[in-house]
Amino acid sequence: MKIEWIEEYLAEAEQLITTNHVDRGLKLMNELLYDEPGYGYLHNHLGWAYLYYTTDTTRAELHLTMAMKFNAEFPAPYLHLGALYIRMGRYTDALTYLERGLSKPNANRQVFFQSIAQAYEMKREFGKAIKAYKEALTQSIGYESETLMQSIKRCRKKRVVLFFSF
Repeated sequence: MKIEWIEEYLAEAEQLITTNHVDRGLKLMNELLYDEPGYGYLHNHLGWAYLYYTTDTTRAELHLTMAMKFNAEFPAPYLHLGALYIRMGRYTDALTYLERGLSKPNANRQVFFQSIAQAYEMKREFGKAIKAYKEALTQSIGYESETLMQSIKRCRKKRVVLFFSF
């Protein structure tokens, strides 16, 4: 359940962060932790900010795991943590969280499947990557369809090249 007054501050912090006032936005969100340390949406926002707007992956990971602890049904931290683990080369961990998040209510299935496909692609499991990209494509209705089709083609080429390179 969302807490409206905190959501207003989160919107303000997000605006600060996305307009290059990252330190001020993070300060505002960290101050909110004193009022509601167990608010999952706040931890998700902090994890998101540390992941995409700083280099502090340790704090990003901490807040995203806390977000899942306090609000296990909210899909966003699973997606963000999956993205973090892909960046870190921890593809198996990424897949674990992405697959968990996929089962949450209101999960953006297209984005989750695309991230799952990326993790498989990085693991050089091209058949599984292609299958996940195709599933993402079935969930797609917009501009991302072309990107997904190109990703499928890329994985097919990689599979052929690696098959004949040994």
